[in-house]
Amino acid sequence: MKMIRKIFALLTAVTMVFGMSAAAFAAVETDAGKGGAASITISLPADNAGTDELITYSVFKVFGASTNGTAISYKIDPANGALDSAMKAAGFFLDDGGNVHFGTFTEDAAGTYMVGGKKGTITAYDTLGKTAMDAVAAYAADKIGDFGARPSEMTLKITGLEYGYYFITTTTGTVVTVDSTKPDAEVEDKNAIPGAPDKKITGVTYGSFDAAGQNALAQVGTDVTFSAQITKVRGAVNYVFHDTMSAGLLYNGDVRVFVNDAEIPAGETVNTEADDETFAKGAAGTDTITLFFDNDWLAALADDTVITITYSAAVTSEALSINAAENTASLDYGDGHTTDTDTVKVFNAKFTVTKQDGQGAPLAGAGFVVRNTDGKYYRFDPAAAAAEDDPETEEDESAAATDVAVRWVASINDATEYISDEAGAVQPFTGLADGTYTLVEKTVPDGYNRAAEASFTIREGDYTAANTEQACIVVNESGTELPSTGGIGTTVFYILGAVLVITAGAVLVTRRRIRG
Repeated sequence: MKMIRKIFALLTAVTMVFGMSAAAFAAVETDAGKGGAASITISLPADNAGTDELITYSVFKVFGASTNGTAISYKIDPANGALDSAMKAAGFFLDDGGNVHFGTFTEDAAGTYMVGGKKGTITAYDTLGKTAMDAVAAYAADKIGDFGARPSEMTLKITGLEYGYYFITTTTGTVVTVDSTKPDAEVEDKNAIPGAPDKKITGVTYGSFDAAGQNALAQVGTDVTFSAQITKVRGAVNYVFHDTMSAGLLYNGDVRVFVNDAEIPAGETVNTEADDETFAKGAAGTDTITLFFDNDWLAALADDTVITITYSAAVTSEALSINAAENTASLDYGDGHTTDTDTVKVFNAKFTVTKQDGQGAPLAGAGFVVRNTDGKYYRFDPAAAAAEDDPETEEDESAAATDVAVRWVASINDATEYISDEAGAVQPFTGLADGTYTLVEKTVPDGYNRAAEASFTIREGDYTAANTEQACIVVNESGTELPSTGGIGTTVFYILGAVLVITAGAVLVTRRRIRG
């Protein structure tokens, strides 16, 4: 019985392995409905985008064919008609028997077209030049149909085809192949699916960002710089880069494009073959930045070339009221496809103070300022642009681009001071980057002692609310009353002295009587 169980377990395991293998090599098959015995199997491209979007293949019959399984001859497809001038100029021609050939040919005295002394043959796709491919694309009007598959299915097999010479295009890029069914053709979609833009934060004017460039702590009123990298893959067409900034980020209008560290000039319109333009700034719509990349320019780039896009934004007052300002990028490609998005986040921190007396009751009228490690004081300036002319403030130039900015001033008298209200609440010190700061009580309520200075640290690389939204309670103790002049003065001491003398005398008299 044990042996039977072991054999059964082994068979079950083998069955599972074969089942898993079948899943790993999934395929989709569809019937073209033409009643033929031929087929085309398309190997699907690698899905670098990870979206597994449906890819549509449009199949066109260029020429009819007859074959014995090895040799093949081609005939004009009536649906396409006679060879046009572009096809002839590209190298396609008919011999006297009505057979289609391709190549450099001559005409002998009998009027027979010959190639190197022999009848010409249609070459494989890889040897057809762009001119020939363009001619085939324009000539082939006999569309067999559109067939869809997803990259995870790995292959698409189209059956029920008549023998022929076929031209295939795809929504992920351009031409897949031109090939013959004799009886079966196997082609590879060498077009690749691009991944999402690799979006990173590359710098901050005042603050810090993590090693992965996905998060930053930046002071309000200063700049954050970004980069996004897209990869030109095989068959790349119709690349459109989209970038959207949320509230709290104000684009500085400084987009630049680089290939291999060389800056690429922008054009005002989409590129044509007649000019040097490579990308154009499009109507933004819901985007902050839209860039259209020219197909001719993309085709001239080597496959896997990285295109780098850089730009910057100022952190504005709207960043004060949201958890994080976000910058999101995506890439359109092919015929209506879009990659996943890549998003980076820009945080700013705040510090909140609550004021109490020694009994834990709210205390109004206490004023606080904040000092940084450079010995300068926090100033929250709603008129940052106007403050540009003030040499005392030494603000960053980017402050002028926003409606509000955090700045640091040399004198405590120029600092922003927040006063506790009747509930003991103090307006938060907002828009801070990472760093160590000191809370200073500048104004002390009447009847209370000044609180000791207190330090707090906004930690670099920590984007949790516990770090970016810190708070503390500051306690003021009432002062101790000192001795005063006037009033009874020294009288009390005389009275006490007299009482002591009388008491001592009474004790002495009492003792003598007892002895007598």
